[in-house]
Amino acid sequence: MSLQGVAIDYDGTIGKTSERQFNWFKHWAKLNQKEIPFDNVPDFLLFYNSECELDGGVQNVYDALGLPCDMKDRNHPVWKAYTEYKHGNDVPFYPGVKETILKIWEMGHLTNDPKNNRRLRLAINTTNTWDSIYKELLKEGVLHCFDSFVTEEVLRDYQGAGNSNGIIKPSKISLALTLGLIDSVGESVLHIGDTLNDLAASYKVIRLNPSRPETLITVGAAWGYEGRKKLEQGVRVKYDGIIHFNYIIDRPEELVGIVEGLRT
Repeated sequence: MSLQGVAIDYDGTIGKTSERQFNWFKHWAKLNQKEIPFDNVPDFLLFYNSECELDGGVQNVYDALGLPCDMKDRNHPVWKAYTEYKHGNDVPFYPGVKETILKIWEMGHLTNDPKNNRRLRLAINTTNTWDSIYKELLKEGVLHCFDSFVTEEVLRDYQGAGNSNGIIKPSKISLALTLGLIDSVGESVLHIGDTLNDLAASYKVIRLNPSRPETLITVGAAWGYEGRKKLEQGVRVKYDGIIHFNYIIDRPEELVGIVEGLRT
């Protein structure tokens, strides 16, 4: 079956957010009369990723640094401060990402092939807020390339009680919703992400029938948060052992050839 959709993670895959995350923690520490014990982004990311792998995710980072935060309490001062910080600190795209998105969008147009009777759909899949990434997509000139998104706002509404943290990655729910918006089965959708959580979330996604899970085609973005060495390890899933990305790429431009090959 020909490729029908491309779902792309934002943080660490499209947006170069690791540096902003590092600076945010320095900023929040300073506001609380503290300092973090890191002088550069790579050292901070090693610490950040190791804490995020544990139960509790980003909450562990705040706790380990002795910084006030309650990820479950949307009224905690950290949320207002973080939102304001993001609004004042846009992040650039990784080199080559803009050109790759535009190229894939162009490749997704209808052709003379009667089997491709619907254009390729592009989707954003993230636990970030739409409000925070909309202006960055607009600024880079690629907003028009995307047909849909699943963001924190969507997950919060879907959860019902207003707590999107209950279904953040590696929950498969965001990808189940993405497949619904793309209106395609998982085997015809490519998912690009920069962490093993993105890989795990792509495996056996349940939408309507629990006995018919759907696994997406996966691409690991080695330029993101975890890097090639980590991504190559794969991830262990219950009952089925270790699974691996279908592709791991070092430059965004490599995605064009993958999409081209799956589209024809």
